[in-house]
Amino acid sequence: MKKNQKKVGKVFGLKEAIERYVRPQMKLHLAGGIGGPGAAICEIIRQYSGSAPGIELIQSTVTGHAINLIHANLVKKVIFSACIQISQTAHPSKVIQRAYANKKIELENWSLLSLQQRLMAGALGVGFMPTRSLIGSTLTSDNPQAFREMDDPFNRGETIGVLKALNPDLSIVHGCASDEFGNTILPVPYGDDIWGSLASTKGVVITAEKIVSSDVIRKYGSLVKIPGSVVKAVCLAPMGIHPFSFTSPIDDVESYETDNEFLEDLHQASSDNRKLDDWLNDWIFECPTQDHYLEKLGSQKISTLKTWAKRSPSLNKGLSETSTSDPVYGYTKDDMVVVAAAREIVHSVVKSNHKTMLVGAGTWSRSARLAYHRLIGKGYDIELITGNGQIGYIPQAGESSTQSVSGIKSANMLTDTITTHGVFVGGKNSQCLSILGAGQIDRYGNINSSRTYDGDFLVGTGGANDAANANEVILILNQSRKRFIETLPYITASGDKVTKVISTMGVYRKDPGKAELFLMGCLPDPEGTSLEEKIKEIESRCAWPLKSDQAIGYLPEPTKDELQLLRSIDY
Repeated sequence: MKKNQKKVGKVFGLKEAIERYVRPQMKLHLAGGIGGPGAAICEIIRQYSGSAPGIELIQSTVTGHAINLIHANLVKKVIFSACIQISQTAHPSKVIQRAYANKKIELENWSLLSLQQRLMAGALGVGFMPTRSLIGSTLTSDNPQAFREMDDPFNRGETIGVLKALNPDLSIVHGCASDEFGNTILPVPYGDDIWGSLASTKGVVITAEKIVSSDVIRKYGSLVKIPGSVVKAVCLAPMGIHPFSFTSPIDDVESYETDNEFLEDLHQASSDNRKLDDWLNDWIFECPTQDHYLEKLGSQKISTLKTWAKRSPSLNKGLSETSTSDPVYGYTKDDMVVVAAAREIVHSVVKSNHKTMLVGAGTWSRSARLAYHRLIGKGYDIELITGNGQIGYIPQAGESSTQSVSGIKSANMLTDTITTHGVFVGGKNSQCLSILGAGQIDRYGNINSSRTYDGDFLVGTGGANDAANANEVILILNQSRKRFIETLPYITASGDKVTKVISTMGVYRKDPGKAELFLMGCLPDPEGTSLEEKIKEIESRCAWPLKSDQAIGYLPEPTKDELQLLRSIDY
C-alpha cells in the first residue's frame, strides 16, 4: 500500500458483486458449510438463466441450491467429492443423474481430502501435493490428468500418490462475519471452506451473515480464516446458507438449524424436471433478492430455526444401561442391524484400542452412536469425529444425516477436512476406526458408491476413500445380489482395511488386506426359519460363492438394555 493510501471498503450488493465478478467459462469455487453459499447460488441462477455460461464448478459436496445450477444448465463440468440430495437422509440426486446420462455435464470426482489437497497445493504455489488417498481405487485411472503414483523418494519400497495443484478463478464463500475490507470469520467447523479461497487466482467474493466493524474482527482475530487482501467483494446475506445449518463461533452472530422441511420439498420437486422448474420459479425467480427469499420463508420459520439452534447441547456421555441381558421382542429388523453393528464396533474398539471413530452419514450411523454410549458407559476413552472437522463431539438425540448446531457445539475441537482425514484418520499417529455405509461391496470388502454397471452415476466417493485409510474399517449396508456383487463396476475405496461387514441379514468378517469375507453369524429371524434355510437365503442374496464360519449360528437378539439405550439416543 502506498504511503497515505487509505483502505477502500469492498461492500457491494449481492447482485452487483455477481454481475461484476462471475464470468462465463470460469472455474468457480463454492464453499461455506454444507451446500455452499446458497444466497449467491440463487443470484447466479437469476442472472444466467436461459444462457449457457459453461461454468466449471468446484465444490466438495454439491447439494441443495448448488444442484439447481446443474438443472438450469449453467454448469458444463463439476469437480467434486459428492453430489447428493439431502433431506432427512442422503440420496443420489435425480438432477445430477439425468444431466450425466444426457451428457450435459462432465464429472470429475475426488475424495474430500484429495480435492482439498489439490486446492492447498494451488494456494501454496507448488505444482503438486502428495497423498495417501485414492491408491487402489478406480479414481486413479479416472483422473490421469491430475494424479500419479510414484516411488516414495524417501521411503524405499513404498508408493505415494501425487495430486496436481488446482487453482479456481474465483471463490464464493459464505462467512459468519466480515468487516468492510473482507477480513472474514467462517462458520464452524471449517470443513472444505479454507483452501479454495486462498487458491483462487481472481480472488474471493464473501457473502456474510453480518458485516461488522474492524474492532470486532480484531477481537476475534484468531478466528479470521480469509484475509481481506484476497477478497474482492463483501455482500450482506443473512441466512446465506439456508436450508442448511449454520454454526457461528462468535456471540455477535446468531446460528440457525437445518430446514429439513424445505430440503424435503426440494427433494420431492427434484424428481421431475417440470416440478423443479416450478420450484425454481417460486423460490428464485419470484424472489429477486435474498430479502424477498427470506420474506417468503417467513419470520416464523426463521425464528424457529434460530430458536432450535439455541438449544444447549446434550453433554451426557455413556447413557446408563440396566443390568438385565434378557432378550426382548417387538424390535424392528433395522434395530437388529444397528445393535449387531454396535456390538461389532465395541468389540473392535476394545480389541484394537482405537481412540477415535469416524462416523459416516446415513441411517446406519445410529450404530456408531449406540456403540459410543456403551463404550463411554463402560469407561473406555473414545471420541467421535466427522469428516468436516468435528472432533470429540457428543451424539445428540434424534440427529439426522445432516449436522446439527447442538452437535457441533458439543465438540472438543472444530477444524477442517485436511486435519480430520489427513491427520486423525489417515495420519502417522492415527488410532481411528471408520464406520461407513456402502452402495455395493465385493468379496474383498471393496466399496462402490460411484457408478453402476450401466454407467449411471450414484453419489461419488465423498469421504469414503479417505476413511478407508483408517486403522480399521467397518461397513454397514443392506444385503441383496445387487449390493453384494461378484465384480464391482467401480472401486470407490479399497477394502484392505475392512475387517467386518454388517448387513441386514448377517455379520461378516475378514482379515486385513485382500482376504475374503466370510459369514460368521446370522441375524435373528422372527419367523423361526431354520439355520440351514437362513444360510441358504443369505447365500442366495450374495453374488459370489459365500464362505461361512464352521461355528456359524444365529446371533443373540437385542437385549432390553440395548434397546432402551437405542431408544434414548433416537429421541
